[in-house]
Amino acid sequence: MEVCSFVIDGNYLWEFCPPVIPSYSEKNLHPVILKLLKARGIEKREDVLRFLRVSIDDMYNPFLLKDMEKAVIRVKKAISNGEKITVYGDYDVDGVTGCALLVKALRELGGDVEFYIPSRLEEGYGLNKEALEKIAKSGTKLIITVDNGIASKEEVIYSKELGMDMVITDHHEPHDDVPKAIAVINPKQKDCSYPFKELAGVGVALKLVQALSNCNKDVTLKFLDLVALGTIADMVPLVDENRIIAKWGINVLKNTDKKGLLALLEECRLSVKDIDEEKISYILAPRLNAAGRLSDATLAVQLLLADDENEAKRLAKDLELLNRERQAIETRIYNEAKEYIQKNVRIDKDRVIVVSGSRWHPGVIGIVASKLVQNYCIPCILISEEGEEGRGSARSVPGFDIFEALSKLSDMLDKFGGHEQAVGFTIKVKEIENFRLKINELAKSTEREKWEMKLKIDMELTPEELTTELAEQLQLLKPFGFGNPKPVFVCKSMAIEQIKVIGEKENHLKIRLKKKEKEFRAIGFNFGDYKNQLEKAPLIDVAFWLELDEWEGSKSLQLNLKDIKIPFLRDDIMIKLEEEYFKRFLNVLREMDFNDIDENSYCISNDIEFFKVKNKRKYIKSLFESSKRILVKVNTPYQAWRLLVYLKKFDIARSELGVFFNLEGKNVLNKKNVILINPEADSHKVLSGDMDEIVFYDPPFSIELMRDHVLNSPLPKLHLIFNREDLRYNYLVCEKLLPCKQIFASTLSHIYNLTKNGKNVFYLNELVNFFKQQDVKKVDRISIITALSILKELGILKYIIEKDKVKVLHFSFNLKKLDFNFSPTYRNIVLLKKKVIEFYNNFYNI
Repeated sequence: MEVCSFVIDGNYLWEFCPPVIPSYSEKNLHPVILKLLKARGIEKREDVLRFLRVSIDDMYNPFLLKDMEKAVIRVKKAISNGEKITVYGDYDVDGVTGCALLVKALRELGGDVEFYIPSRLEEGYGLNKEALEKIAKSGTKLIITVDNGIASKEEVIYSKELGMDMVITDHHEPHDDVPKAIAVINPKQKDCSYPFKELAGVGVALKLVQALSNCNKDVTLKFLDLVALGTIADMVPLVDENRIIAKWGINVLKNTDKKGLLALLEECRLSVKDIDEEKISYILAPRLNAAGRLSDATLAVQLLLADDENEAKRLAKDLELLNRERQAIETRIYNEAKEYIQKNVRIDKDRVIVVSGSRWHPGVIGIVASKLVQNYCIPCILISEEGEEGRGSARSVPGFDIFEALSKLSDMLDKFGGHEQAVGFTIKVKEIENFRLKINELAKSTEREKWEMKLKIDMELTPEELTTELAEQLQLLKPFGFGNPKPVFVCKSMAIEQIKVIGEKENHLKIRLKKKEKEFRAIGFNFGDYKNQLEKAPLIDVAFWLELDEWEGSKSLQLNLKDIKIPFLRDDIMIKLEEEYFKRFLNVLREMDFNDIDENSYCISNDIEFFKVKNKRKYIKSLFESSKRILVKVNTPYQAWRLLVYLKKFDIARSELGVFFNLEGKNVLNKKNVILINPEADSHKVLSGDMDEIVFYDPPFSIELMRDHVLNSPLPKLHLIFNREDLRYNYLVCEKLLPCKQIFASTLSHIYNLTKNGKNVFYLNELVNFFKQQDVKKVDRISIITALSILKELGILKYIIEKDKVKVLHFSFNLKKLDFNFSPTYRNIVLLKKKVIEFYNNFYNI
């Protein structure tokens, strides 16, 4: 059997949050909102109200920070004595905004203030002695750090030797031995009682400004635009005080009078009213970061400090040019790295991608490595070669600690640092090839299955829950970001009513989806390549953000797609599977006998266990590759399609595997592994004695059939690997079999017109195409054959079918006879549908 090679199975492993039930209801809040908040640890009524009101009055007293009083005394002394102060920042957005904040605030207090930002490429992160020497020569008596300094014990001592005091404001993890500065302000210090530990560097700088202004609310508000920029860009959790900073800061940014920010917004063609956390993260932050990546971050600080409108516009234009250069460099490196990977890396074999190249800017390779991880879902390391030295940036996936891996190879590296998902390092160029081999060898000890990229799903929604009211109330949870992610919802088995590509490069999708007679608009950014496959998909499962699309003053509900999974495609293989399956199924259905369920019906056997399997297809593959003979019983053609598409990629499917719809009269013993696609309870019985293991891939249609399946199987050999969710494919079979009224009406009309014109032959495929042109929904050969069978049982029609040809032997239409309940086939389909639902509702009782 030939199987198509491409199927959309999602870019991520969907990880559903455990369902929660709120402990109370709130009249004006949608139940989904309360569920989301509880799942995020916000359950008590007072905590919910505090989260939703986001009051600036809920910010904490800055003097709760350890050493704050010492810092205030020393800074005020420097200002009153006219001492020169240097603010020592960092080259990322957090360090740049924090630096600008302190310089502005201290100057307004009368301070003589300058700033210093180290070069990313020449000096690296944090304090260094050469920089301190330059600062001392400028006459500085007090250094205030922003976003650095907590690990600079020796530099603080050296600063004192040069005649300079130091106040450290930082938010990174402190070592046990904290530098002996005049004051060290960092909420993460063990003996610091500050109630919120997750401030960004600019947030800690704000606390110093608040303390210096005696907690003047107007002063706080004046600088919150800068603080929000740095806080959102630095990916700190947007909860508690950070949530207040971000929410209020965005509002301040929408009304900012800072000429540098206004010039930057104008250069980005952004209206202040459109500013939100996403615009900050993806438009403003990259431009402020570009200076530190390619040139000198001083440029970004100068922009934020600019008082002259013309100077601000010039600096904003310079930043925009740098950002475009960064984008161009990033694209070039990405394309070169991807070309190398396609030619030299076996994605199915290699565990870690290691790519090196000359003329690769060290300030950009980290971004490219992150993109490659998204593409290939395995750890990626990019190394920029310059002479004999290489500067590397590593990005990883969940489940593989890249920092730990590089620690084990530290003898090959000159230096390295980072955390489990991102590491920077230097290495001799001559060591790169050996490093590539060693890191891959080391990674083989970790199961690759654990590396799957995960998408956290907050909950599954029904069509009834997808409302504009919910979308509007979701806005109450903003600003979204790290620690408070935008909720991701799932809706399953949605039908595609219409699909088209949009955008200049036709790389986006606009889709109209339908479920239970409700229609929804969806947008899929960068999903354009999926169009052809989606056109063949009768149903899709979608993960999405629920949004309101505003256009010319009107609002409409929109699903912003994050991932798509297709249960099956309507390709040639699916059509063949359905035809072979359903031409047998009507006979099977007539023989199904459902007894009344007694109270013990769900207790099948104490000896039966369900196997908890994360990925059923991988599980089957591993069984097939073992030395044992395996029989896999599949209940529906849709589950069979998914399994066969997966197995087709491996050699195991070509020689040792047989796929059958019926084992009787088949020479199956020459096949080591067998897949049987058949819903009958005893269809596998003939092979049970010859197989080492018997796997039930998906559930039968009812609890009665479940008992029959189990009792017809040798219990020690039995693997039950299905779950309740699999029953939706059984429901699809019932839906497929039960023709809608429109199909009955159209079929009757067609046969009536045929016989009226003296003809008695028609072809199924021609009829299907004709009905589709008439916009008859859910029509195919199977639904028409079922309709014909039901009409035959009602005495309206007699016919014979030979392949695609239908010959009408007798037709006598009488509207009074059209009571479907007199058809055994119709009654059994309705009953079967009921049994599937009954099984679903009682699944966990078995």
